[in-house]
Amino acid sequence: MKLFGRFKLPSTGLRLVAIVGLAASLGACGGVAIEDVRDLEPRGSEFHAELYAVYLHRSAMELAEHDYWDSDTFALKAGAAAAGNNVPPSSFQDREIAEDKQEELGKARARLIAMLDGSGRDKAPVSAALAQISFDCWMEEQEEGHEPHDIAECRNAFYGAVVAAEVAMRPEPEPVVEPEPEPEPVVEPEPEPEPSFVTYHVVFFEFDSSELTDAARVTLDEVTATALEMRPYKIAIRGHTDRAGPERYNAGLSERRALSVAGYLIEQGAGRFVIDVDGLGESQPIAKTADNVRDGRNRRAEISLIESE
Repeated sequence: MKLFGRFKLPSTGLRLVAIVGLAASLGACGGVAIEDVRDLEPRGSEFHAELYAVYLHRSAMELAEHDYWDSDTFALKAGAAAAGNNVPPSSFQDREIAEDKQEELGKARARLIAMLDGSGRDKAPVSAALAQISFDCWMEEQEEGHEPHDIAECRNAFYGAVVAAEVAMRPEPEPVVEPEPEPEPVVEPEPEPEPSFVTYHVVFFEFDSSELTDAARVTLDEVTATALEMRPYKIAIRGHTDRAGPERYNAGLSERRALSVAGYLIEQGAGRFVIDVDGLGESQPIAKTADNVRDGRNRRAEISLIESE
């Protein structure tokens, strides 16, 4: 049985009395911590609010699977994030990881820390929070070691999210100061050509899920084959949700769906192309519905292979 005392949190900005009280409740009865943090009002930055939401969601998933220790672990991290603390991702002190898996996980954790301690929390709060929860998910599933599909899903989600955050962190190019040109006759500019779309595909998701279905994988295999043959300028992936649930949560869920698609395409060999990922939440439904209505037609990711800039 795992001991909860192995998990440590920073104390900055978090009242010690609350930590002690929460830890006492965890020791008394596993799986109850989520009730202490479920309705907190997040403080701090947008990143802290996003991190609180994804840790709370993961805690609820573990509780539903009767994994009370991990449910409590993620709940306590959710509480610390809600208090505005920079919660550390899982480490080898928190999880028992097989030696042959430690090298990749160690490099991935260092990459995550570099992104978070850079400008990732400010410039890409949704992607940064998704990268952290996906890494913790990867560590948890790798420690258990008996669900290869779940390990791969968390691993791919991490790499997709950390890449998206790193792209957002890139500095803006310095403006080029050109000399004043000589006056020229006024010529009406020709309209810029619209991007040429080689092909377009769409995949659908189950309710409140970013996991790819078997049918989605078949479609994405076709996308990969087409991309490798056509060699597009860019692959654009846009994630969407239906209107069930809070708008903020749906924004993150739509990005996780887009990143799941990107991770699968990368895994299949399409990582050599530029992949542009965006989550549009519930803002562009195919089926117009009232708020809080579930509709499978809107739970989708759209993939466009763009031939030229």
